[in-house]
Amino acid sequence: MRKNIILICVTLAVICAVFVYAKVFAAVEGTVKSKDGKPLAGARVILIFSQDGTKFELVTDEKGRWRKMNLQPGSWTIGFIADGYEPKNLNVELSSIKKNPSIDVRLNPLPKSPLTQGDTLYAEKKYDEALKEYKRVLRENPDLSQLYDKIGLCYYRLNDYDNAIENFIKMIEKEPQSQNTLINLSAIYFERGNLEEGMKYFQQLDEQTLKDPSLFYNIGALFFNNNQADMAIQYLSKSIELDPNYVDAYYQIGLANLNKGDMEKAKESFKKVIEIAPDSEKAALAKNLLMHIK
Repeated sequence: MRKNIILICVTLAVICAVFVYAKVFAAVEGTVKSKDGKPLAGARVILIFSQDGTKFELVTDEKGRWRKMNLQPGSWTIGFIADGYEPKNLNVELSSIKKNPSIDVRLNPLPKSPLTQGDTLYAEKKYDEALKEYKRVLRENPDLSQLYDKIGLCYYRLNDYDNAIENFIKMIEKEPQSQNTLINLSAIYFERGNLEEGMKYFQQLDEQTLKDPSLFYNIGALFFNNNQADMAIQYLSKSIELDPNYVDAYYQIGLANLNKGDMEKAKESFKKVIEIAPDSEKAALAKNLLMHIK
């Protein structure tokens, strides 16, 4: 009789424990699919408990399924994120007493940019095709001003500098602070040897944001060709600040110092050329110059 009482007490204790556990914790599951019903594997599912901000993050399996146990019952915000799709958030009440319904969501694809095809062609170096595509999109979207910059770049890659400049200027007229276009305009003028026009656009830029040493090098070389040695050295030095191994810049600074009559600084620059690239053509020229500098 005593054994039966003990057995009954143990059974009741187990039942109570199960009841308490079920009452305290909740479980939830669901699926993440595309708009057309395709399972999205690797989608992120983020659960945030409204009461204290407790957060869990899951990833869907190959069938787009996810499941989380041992959650506090109450209000949860569940977010669904997948590459190439618009994210979605849901607010749900999770119960620990009854089974929670499956949360099955479908995500809409992100809107496709009208520039995608042209950008792909440009990346593949199909500049003629990219140019035609950008022009087509511009006809359909005349207010999409960034197309002028992209069209200008295509013309630039096709060595049609006049049309490149024309489109870059159109871009600047619509977006005067477009840093990329100001860089493109100044660079193309520098490459064509037009220092004055290039500087007009270059001076509108914040030099601290420029990371291409060749831009400063081209400016320095143009100042050198215009017999402005000090300005040449100033910009050539900036190219070296961005690339300490810019051999051509050191060589050009050496020439600029020669023109100024500063032989010691010229020798320093030519020696640096030889140190950085001892087997280069510039090093051979620098060695020859050093032999004649007194």
